[in-house]
Amino acid sequence: MTAIKLTGLMLLAGLQMVTIAPEIRAEDAWLSTPESITTFRQQVEAIRPSASQFELASIEDRKITLGDRDINIRLYDPLAAAPQSLLIYVHGGCWVAGSLDSHDEVSRYLALRGNTKVIAIDYRLAPEHKFPAAHDDVYDTIQWVWDHADELGVDRSRIALGGESAGAHLAAATALRMSEESGAPRLAFLLLVYAALDGGGSSWTECKDLYFENTDDARSRFGSPLWAEDLSRMPSAYNIHGEFEPSRAEQELFVRKLREDRVAVDSFMNPGVGHDVGTWLKASGNLAAHETAVQYIHQGFAESP
Repeated sequence: MTAIKLTGLMLLAGLQMVTIAPEIRAEDAWLSTPESITTFRQQVEAIRPSASQFELASIEDRKITLGDRDINIRLYDPLAAAPQSLLIYVHGGCWVAGSLDSHDEVSRYLALRGNTKVIAIDYRLAPEHKFPAAHDDVYDTIQWVWDHADELGVDRSRIALGGESAGAHLAAATALRMSEESGAPRLAFLLLVYAALDGGGSSWTECKDLYFENTDDARSRFGSPLWAEDLSRMPSAYNIHGEFEPSRAEQELFVRKLREDRVAVDSFMNPGVGHDVGTWLKASGNLAAHETAVQYIHQGFAESP
Protein backbone atom coordinates (compact mmCIF):
# COMPACT_ATOMS: atom_id res chain seq x y z
CA MET A 1 0.00 0.00 0.00
CA THR A 2 1.50 3.31 -1.02
CA ALA A 3 1.58 6.45 1.13
CA ILE A 4 -0.23 8.57 -1.42
CA LYS A 5 -3.14 6.15 -1.66
CA LEU A 6 -3.46 5.90 2.09
CA THR A 7 -3.32 9.64 2.59
CA GLY A 8 -5.92 10.41 -0.05
CA LEU A 9 -8.39 7.82 1.11
CA MET A 10 -7.98 8.69 4.78
CA LEU A 11 -8.75 12.33 4.00
CA LEU A 12 -11.78 11.57 1.88
CA ALA A 13 -13.21 9.28 4.53
CA GLY A 14 -12.94 11.83 7.29
CA LEU A 15 -9.47 10.79 8.48
CA GLN A 16 -10.63 7.25 9.12
CA MET A 17 -8.84 4.14 7.90
CA VAL A 18 -10.27 2.63 4.72
CA THR A 19 -9.45 -0.90 3.56
CA ILE A 20 -7.84 -1.09 0.14
CA ALA A 21 -9.11 -3.94 -2.04
CA PRO A 22 -6.38 -6.62 -2.37
CA GLU A 23 -6.50 -6.62 -6.17
CA ILE A 24 -5.01 -3.10 -6.28
CA ARG A 25 -1.27 -3.43 -6.72
CA ALA A 26 1.12 -1.67 -4.35
CA GLU A 27 2.72 0.27 -7.18
CA ASP A 28 -0.62 1.80 -8.25
CA ALA A 29 -0.83 5.28 -6.75
CA TRP A 30 -4.21 6.62 -5.71
CA LEU A 31 -6.44 7.27 -8.77
CA SER A 32 -3.58 6.51 -11.17
CA THR A 33 -5.20 3.51 -12.91
CA PRO A 34 -8.71 2.49 -14.00
CA GLU A 35 -8.62 -0.19 -11.31
CA SER A 36 -7.80 2.24 -8.53
CA ILE A 37 -10.53 4.62 -9.71
CA THR A 38 -13.05 1.77 -9.66
CA THR A 39 -11.98 0.82 -6.14
CA PHE A 40 -12.27 4.41 -4.94
CA ARG A 41 -15.78 4.64 -6.39
CA GLN A 42 -16.74 1.45 -4.58
CA GLN A 43 -15.37 2.82 -1.31
CA VAL A 44 -17.39 6.01 -1.63
CA GLU A 45 -20.54 3.98 -2.28
CA ALA A 46 -19.79 1.81 0.76
CA ILE A 47 -19.85 4.76 3.18
CA ARG A 48 -23.64 4.95 2.95
CA PRO A 49 -25.39 3.12 5.82
CA SER A 50 -27.18 -0.10 4.89
CA ALA A 51 -30.53 1.25 6.10
CA SER A 52 -31.70 4.84 6.36
CA GLN A 53 -32.82 6.40 9.62
CA PHE A 54 -34.76 9.17 7.86
CA GLU A 55 -38.24 8.66 6.39
CA LEU A 56 -39.74 11.28 4.07
CA ALA A 57 -43.16 11.79 2.52
CA SER A 58 -41.79 10.81 -0.87
CA ILE A 59 -38.54 10.07 -2.71
CA GLU A 60 -38.65 9.91 -6.49
CA ASP A 61 -36.03 9.16 -9.15
CA ARG A 62 -36.32 10.86 -12.51
CA LYS A 63 -34.40 10.94 -15.76
CA ILE A 64 -34.34 14.40 -17.31
CA THR A 65 -33.17 15.55 -20.72
CA LEU A 66 -30.62 18.36 -20.85
CA GLY A 67 -30.03 19.24 -24.48
CA ASP A 68 -28.18 16.30 -26.05
CA ARG A 69 -27.94 14.16 -22.91
CA ASP A 70 -29.97 12.59 -20.13
CA ILE A 71 -29.05 12.59 -16.46
CA ASN A 72 -30.72 11.24 -13.33
CA ILE A 73 -31.97 13.29 -10.41
CA ARG A 74 -33.60 12.30 -7.13
CA LEU A 75 -36.37 14.35 -5.52
CA TYR A 76 -36.76 14.34 -1.74
CA ASP A 77 -40.02 15.72 -0.35
CA PRO A 78 -40.43 15.87 3.44
CA LEU A 79 -43.91 17.46 3.42
CA ALA A 80 -45.91 16.41 0.35
CA ALA A 81 -47.04 20.01 0.04
CA ALA A 82 -46.57 22.81 -2.49
CA PRO A 83 -45.12 25.25 -3.17
CA GLN A 84 -41.99 24.56 -1.15
CA SER A 85 -38.46 25.81 -0.90
CA LEU A 86 -35.85 23.73 -2.70
CA LEU A 87 -32.19 22.94 -2.09
CA ILE A 88 -30.45 21.63 -5.20
CA TYR A 89 -27.69 19.40 -3.85
CA VAL A 90 -24.44 18.49 -5.66
CA HIS A 91 -22.62 15.47 -4.25
CA GLY A 92 -18.88 15.24 -3.70
CA GLY A 93 -16.44 12.48 -4.56
CA CYS A 94 -13.37 14.25 -5.96
CA TRP A 95 -15.09 14.78 -9.34
CA VAL A 96 -14.59 11.05 -10.08
CA ALA A 97 -16.92 9.27 -7.64
CA GLY A 98 -20.27 9.59 -5.89
CA SER A 99 -23.86 9.03 -6.95
CA LEU A 100 -27.45 9.50 -5.92
CA ASP A 101 -27.13 6.38 -3.77
CA SER A 102 -23.84 7.25 -2.05
CA HIS A 103 -25.28 10.58 -0.91
CA ASP A 104 -28.84 9.41 -0.27
CA GLU A 105 -28.60 9.55 3.52
CA VAL A 106 -27.29 13.09 3.75
CA SER A 107 -29.83 14.23 1.14
CA ARG A 108 -32.60 12.73 3.27
CA TYR A 109 -31.19 14.44 6.35
CA LEU A 110 -31.03 17.88 4.73
CA ALA A 111 -34.58 17.56 3.40
CA LEU A 112 -36.07 16.34 6.66
CA ARG A 113 -34.21 18.57 9.10
CA GLY A 114 -34.10 21.52 6.72
CA ASN A 115 -37.83 21.25 6.09
CA THR A 116 -37.25 21.70 2.38
CA LYS A 117 -37.43 19.77 -0.83
CA VAL A 118 -34.06 18.53 -2.06
CA ILE A 119 -33.08 17.58 -5.60
CA ALA A 120 -29.82 15.64 -5.90
CA ILE A 121 -27.98 15.59 -9.23
CA ASP A 122 -26.24 12.56 -10.73
CA TYR A 123 -23.80 14.57 -12.87
CA ARG A 124 -21.24 13.07 -15.24
CA LEU A 125 -17.97 11.97 -13.64
CA ALA A 126 -14.31 12.30 -14.58
CA PRO A 127 -12.12 10.99 -16.09
CA GLU A 128 -14.70 9.73 -18.59
CA HIS A 129 -16.15 13.25 -18.76
CA LYS A 130 -13.75 16.16 -18.43
CA PHE A 131 -14.40 19.77 -17.42
CA PRO A 132 -16.85 21.40 -18.00
CA ALA A 133 -19.17 18.35 -18.24
CA ALA A 134 -20.09 18.19 -14.54
CA HIS A 135 -20.33 21.97 -14.34
CA ASP A 136 -22.67 22.07 -17.34
CA ASP A 137 -24.82 19.29 -15.85
CA VAL A 138 -25.34 21.29 -12.66
CA TYR A 139 -26.05 24.54 -14.50
CA ASP A 140 -28.48 22.95 -16.95
CA THR A 141 -30.27 21.03 -14.18
CA ILE A 142 -30.94 24.27 -12.33
CA GLN A 143 -32.41 25.74 -15.50
CA TRP A 144 -34.54 22.58 -15.94
CA VAL A 145 -35.78 22.89 -12.34
CA TRP A 146 -36.61 26.55 -12.90
CA ASP A 147 -38.59 25.73 -16.03
CA HIS A 148 -40.48 22.90 -14.27
CA ALA A 149 -40.93 24.59 -10.87
CA ASP A 150 -44.72 24.61 -11.01
CA GLU A 151 -44.85 20.91 -11.85
CA LEU A 152 -42.37 20.16 -9.05
CA GLY A 153 -44.25 22.21 -6.48
CA VAL A 154 -41.29 24.56 -6.00
CA ASP A 155 -41.33 28.25 -5.13
CA ARG A 156 -38.97 29.90 -7.66
CA SER A 157 -38.06 32.64 -5.20
CA ARG A 158 -36.78 30.03 -2.73
CA ILE A 159 -34.37 27.87 -4.73
CA ALA A 160 -30.90 27.42 -3.21
CA LEU A 161 -27.79 25.53 -4.31
CA GLY A 162 -25.41 23.51 -2.15
CA GLY A 163 -22.85 20.76 -2.20
CA GLU A 164 -19.93 19.21 -0.40
CA SER A 165 -16.28 18.79 -1.45
CA ALA A 166 -16.09 18.62 -5.26
CA GLY A 167 -19.84 19.20 -5.25
CA ALA A 168 -19.28 22.47 -3.40
CA HIS A 169 -16.76 23.44 -6.07
CA LEU A 170 -19.38 22.78 -8.74
CA ALA A 171 -21.99 24.69 -6.74
CA ALA A 172 -19.73 27.73 -6.33
CA ALA A 173 -18.72 27.72 -10.00
CA THR A 174 -22.35 27.39 -11.09
CA ALA A 175 -23.51 30.19 -8.81
CA LEU A 176 -20.77 32.39 -10.26
CA ARG A 177 -21.86 31.60 -13.81
CA MET A 178 -25.49 32.29 -12.99
CA SER A 179 -24.58 35.60 -11.37
CA GLU A 180 -22.87 36.69 -14.60
CA GLU A 181 -25.55 35.68 -17.11
CA SER A 182 -28.58 37.88 -17.65
CA GLY A 183 -31.82 35.94 -17.52
CA ALA A 184 -30.34 33.06 -15.49
CA PRO A 185 -32.32 31.81 -12.47
CA ARG A 186 -31.60 33.65 -9.22
CA LEU A 187 -30.52 31.62 -6.20
CA ALA A 188 -31.76 32.31 -2.68
CA PHE A 189 -28.37 31.34 -1.23
CA LEU A 190 -25.33 29.12 -1.63
CA LEU A 191 -24.34 26.38 0.85
CA LEU A 192 -20.73 25.16 0.67
CA VAL A 193 -19.49 22.24 2.80
CA TYR A 194 -15.80 21.17 2.80
CA ALA A 195 -15.34 22.98 -0.52
CA ALA A 196 -12.47 22.81 -2.98
CA LEU A 197 -12.43 26.18 -4.74
CA ASP A 198 -9.06 26.46 -6.49
CA GLY A 199 -8.86 24.24 -9.57
CA GLY A 200 -5.14 24.89 -9.92
CA GLY A 201 -4.33 24.71 -6.21
CA SER A 202 -2.43 22.14 -4.21
CA SER A 203 -5.42 20.32 -2.66
CA TRP A 204 -6.73 17.13 -4.28
CA THR A 205 -4.33 17.36 -7.23
CA GLU A 206 -4.84 13.70 -8.19
CA CYS A 207 -8.56 14.37 -8.63
CA LYS A 208 -8.08 17.65 -10.45
CA ASP A 209 -5.69 16.02 -12.89
CA LEU A 210 -8.52 13.67 -13.87
CA TYR A 211 -11.18 16.38 -14.14
CA PHE A 212 -9.33 19.20 -15.87
CA GLU A 213 -7.86 18.71 -19.33
CA ASN A 214 -5.22 21.41 -18.93
CA THR A 215 -4.04 24.33 -16.81
CA ASP A 216 -6.16 26.85 -18.71
CA ASP A 217 -9.33 24.95 -17.75
CA ALA A 218 -8.22 24.58 -14.12
CA ARG A 219 -7.40 28.29 -13.85
CA SER A 220 -10.54 29.52 -15.63
CA ARG A 221 -13.04 31.34 -13.44
CA PHE A 222 -15.40 28.34 -13.47
CA GLY A 223 -12.49 25.99 -12.80
CA SER A 224 -11.21 28.19 -9.97
CA PRO A 225 -14.10 30.29 -8.61
CA LEU A 226 -11.74 31.34 -5.81
CA TRP A 227 -9.87 33.57 -8.25
CA ALA A 228 -12.84 35.17 -9.99
CA GLU A 229 -12.27 38.91 -10.23
CA ASP A 230 -15.81 39.94 -9.31
CA LEU A 231 -18.00 38.09 -6.80
CA SER A 232 -20.30 41.00 -6.06
CA ARG A 233 -23.34 39.50 -7.78
CA MET A 234 -23.07 36.14 -6.02
CA PRO A 235 -25.95 35.05 -3.78
CA SER A 236 -25.54 35.13 -0.03
CA ALA A 237 -23.36 32.23 1.06
CA TYR A 238 -22.87 29.87 3.96
CA ASN A 239 -19.59 27.99 4.36
CA ILE A 240 -18.63 24.99 6.51
CA HIS A 241 -15.04 23.77 6.70
CA GLY A 242 -12.98 21.35 8.79
CA GLU A 243 -10.26 22.63 11.06
CA PHE A 244 -7.58 20.42 9.52
CA GLU A 245 -8.70 19.90 5.93
CA PRO A 246 -6.32 20.60 3.02
CA SER A 247 -8.62 23.12 1.34
CA ARG A 248 -9.28 25.22 4.45
CA ALA A 249 -7.18 28.14 3.18
CA GLU A 250 -9.14 28.19 -0.08
CA GLN A 251 -12.42 28.41 1.79
CA GLU A 252 -11.27 31.09 4.19
CA LEU A 253 -9.95 33.22 1.32
CA PHE A 254 -13.19 32.75 -0.63
CA VAL A 255 -15.20 33.89 2.40
CA ARG A 256 -12.97 36.93 2.73
CA LYS A 257 -13.30 37.82 -0.96
CA LEU A 258 -17.09 37.49 -0.78
CA ARG A 259 -17.17 39.87 2.16
CA GLU A 260 -14.87 42.31 0.39
CA ASP A 261 -17.34 42.29 -2.52
CA ARG A 262 -20.17 42.97 -0.03
CA VAL A 263 -21.81 39.56 -0.34
CA ALA A 264 -23.50 38.39 2.86
CA VAL A 265 -21.64 35.30 4.09
CA ASP A 266 -21.45 33.24 7.27
CA SER A 267 -18.83 30.58 7.97
CA PHE A 268 -18.42 27.78 10.50
CA MET A 269 -15.23 25.87 11.29
CA ASN A 270 -15.93 22.30 12.38
CA PRO A 271 -13.31 21.81 15.12
CA GLY A 272 -11.09 18.76 15.41
CA VAL A 273 -11.83 17.25 11.98
CA GLY A 274 -10.26 17.22 8.55
CA HIS A 275 -12.10 16.73 5.26
CA ASP A 276 -14.81 14.90 7.15
CA VAL A 277 -16.93 13.68 4.26
CA GLY A 278 -17.28 10.17 5.64
CA THR A 279 -19.29 11.48 8.58
CA TRP A 280 -21.11 13.88 6.26
CA LEU A 281 -22.33 11.06 4.01
CA LYS A 282 -23.43 8.83 6.89
CA ALA A 283 -25.22 11.67 8.72
CA SER A 284 -24.27 10.04 12.01
CA GLY A 285 -21.58 10.58 14.60
CA ASN A 286 -20.32 14.15 15.00
CA LEU A 287 -23.20 16.12 13.51
CA ALA A 288 -21.81 19.62 14.08
CA ALA A 289 -21.52 20.23 10.33
CA HIS A 290 -24.99 18.82 9.65
CA GLU A 291 -26.69 20.82 12.40
CA THR A 292 -24.96 23.98 11.21
CA ALA A 293 -26.01 23.28 7.62
CA VAL A 294 -29.62 22.91 8.75
CA GLN A 295 -29.42 26.22 10.63
CA TYR A 296 -28.05 27.85 7.49
CA ILE A 297 -30.84 26.35 5.36
CA HIS A 298 -33.53 27.69 7.69
CA GLN A 299 -31.82 31.08 7.88
CA GLY A 300 -31.25 31.31 4.13
CA PHE A 301 -34.83 30.56 3.21
CA ALA A 302 -36.18 32.81 5.96
CA GLU A 303 -34.19 35.71 4.55
CA SER A 304 -35.08 35.03 0.89
CA PRO A 305 -37.72 37.31 -0.68
